[in-house]
Amino acid sequence: MAGKNSTGAKPGRRLFSLLLFLSGTAATLGTVFGFFGATWWGFDRLADLRFPYVVILVTTAVIYGFVFRSALSSLFLLAAVANAVLLAPMWLATQTAAVSTDGIRIISLDTGESSDQHREIVEWIDQEHADIALLHNASGDWEATLDDSGVPYRIVATPIADGATGRSLVLVHRDAAVSPLPPAPGADLTVRVETEAGTVTVIGIAVRNPGSTSAADDRAERFATVNAAALQMEGPVVMTGNLETSRWSHAFGLLSEGMTNSEDGFGYTATWPSYDWPFVGSYTGLPVDHAVYTGAITVPYRSVGPDLGPVHRPLLFDVSHTG
Repeated sequence: MAGKNSTGAKPGRRLFSLLLFLSGTAATLGTVFGFFGATWWGFDRLADLRFPYVVILVTTAVIYGFVFRSALSSLFLLAAVANAVLLAPMWLATQTAAVSTDGIRIISLDTGESSDQHREIVEWIDQEHADIALLHNASGDWEATLDDSGVPYRIVATPIADGATGRSLVLVHRDAAVSPLPPAPGADLTVRVETEAGTVTVIGIAVRNPGSTSAADDRAERFATVNAAALQMEGPVVMTGNLETSRWSHAFGLLSEGMTNSEDGFGYTATWPSYDWPFVGSYTGLPVDHAVYTGAITVPYRSVGPDLGPVHRPLLFDVSHTG
């Protein structure tokens, strides 16, 4: 009887080893191919999974090392370290210190053309005391929502660029002065925000996830164009929205070159999907909504809002001057 149990355990052990090998190998290949996003959009999408890669590779390396005594554990661990190095700035980097506690609070949310949760969204914006909220891919009657809810916000009409993926709205608190500007090349909208804390130009942009080489090329060209426009503007500039990619992709590098990433120092804050798995929370998602900036400003506070209905969570951050 004991002999049968022992014999039956060997196929199970081999199957477990095979599953670990396949998982670790897939994560290792994804790690490597993610560095070659400039060659193919499919590789660039693999770069978004840096955090899941670390979890898979560390787990696989530990089990292989202690249970199966396989040299593959070293390879998987090396791939995990490569991803961890890319993740590290999210915890270890810091933002420049602000000269005062005054700031401009900005919210960016891709509503995904959802028309069912307008009231919940505007009430949360009011609860967070935002000076300005950019609602991308907005649909429905938001004017009626503002009137019914009684929140102290108004909609500022802004010119929308021809290449915008959808309708974008700018909600402005009654104490903030916002001037619409012609959209920066490649952007959906551009506004100048003036409060007691200072003046900042805000560029809004939202894109769709490319599913082909031509779509990925169009997005890359758009990102490079809006980046060049932002760097040529006078004064502090913030660029925010749903980019459908992570900070580790080649595409994100085109948009953020020469700018500071507001993610630095605030940890892993996923914005998609909006729901959380039990126990692990937003660590199962991807950080694809961003805010980058340039000029004499900093971001002393940044967070991701709750699930308000759309498939993306809202991104909230404060902008303060540094001099």
